[in-house]
Amino acid sequence: MLFLLYLFAVWLLITWAVARFVLSGSDHSQFDSDLNKNYIQVFSDDPEDKVANGEFMQTISNARVKARATRSVPKAFAMVRDFADNLSNDIDSDCDFTSVEFEGVKAEWAVAPGADTNRRVLFHHGGAFLLGSPKGHRWFAHQLSHIANAAVLSVDYRMLPRHSRGQGIKDAQAGYRHILENSPTDQSPASFLLLAGDSAGGNLTMMLSSWSAEESLRRPEGVIGFSPSLDMTGQSPTLKSNLKTDPILGEGLGLLASVPYMFTAWLQLFVLRMNPADRSASPLFYELKDLPKTLIHASSTEMLLGESVRYTNKAQANGSDVSLQVWENQLHDWHLFNRTRGSAGAAWQEIEKFVKSL
Repeated sequence: MLFLLYLFAVWLLITWAVARFVLSGSDHSQFDSDLNKNYIQVFSDDPEDKVANGEFMQTISNARVKARATRSVPKAFAMVRDFADNLSNDIDSDCDFTSVEFEGVKAEWAVAPGADTNRRVLFHHGGAFLLGSPKGHRWFAHQLSHIANAAVLSVDYRMLPRHSRGQGIKDAQAGYRHILENSPTDQSPASFLLLAGDSAGGNLTMMLSSWSAEESLRRPEGVIGFSPSLDMTGQSPTLKSNLKTDPILGEGLGLLASVPYMFTAWLQLFVLRMNPADRSASPLFYELKDLPKTLIHASSTEMLLGESVRYTNKAQANGSDVSLQVWENQLHDWHLFNRTRGSAGAAWQEIEKFVKSL
């Protein structure tokens, strides 16, 4: 019995040590901030936000009730994916949407009338690496094509749980290589390149921003992250402090935020099928030096806020031109959910200012 206890203690120590020193990566708490830096702006919410947020959350609530009523995990998951794939069904877009495939990767071009197809935007959709699609995120492609006067390539990267995070990363990198030399109609080099992504797609976007330099590829003129996920190790303080104020992510990430990190670290390794502290999975762990001009948007009440704060402060400390705009009391990914209502409209105006500054 004593020997078994000894073995258990050794196993527990090894498990903790791997979680602490291998799966956690380096400590970034020195980059936490009170948001009083000159490269961080805070915007007040809009009177219309309460109504817009309430209407979307009612839509989410109805979808969740229907999914739970199936009493089947596969059926519920399929319903949630279908909901995400139809988020942009009601937009009135004048863009031309065209499917394309390269290196075995599916994607979709979006081109606004008169857009210069030598000017290009590489976009990656959100959805917690579990759901979402170019079709469901056409609102982003529509907006970015008009704002940047460019052709937008939205990558339909492989997702969990069927595929590993590493496979999704490879698809994003293939999209980067493709857009450098291909327009929607021919093979030609890009004259302008913008990277953009929301939530999980923001993670891939920021990964490409650093990865492209390591690969000595043509760099983008600018990078935009909409409520990006930047640290898969789950150590940002706002994962817990904003748990009750984030109705979009709170339900899914709440369980992870409430259990000891040793368990969540191993769970992440199992789910992702790669080390969560790997730089390609957690862009925060790159050096963040000599980055393209970058703009990040985050809500003051979302769980991922702390990751954006840490990324921005670290990048600035290493000499990169990265700025963060924090919008008070918004839903995670409000640019998609509220379109142009209230603070979403104001946030899109800031995106347009940023693109024009490049």
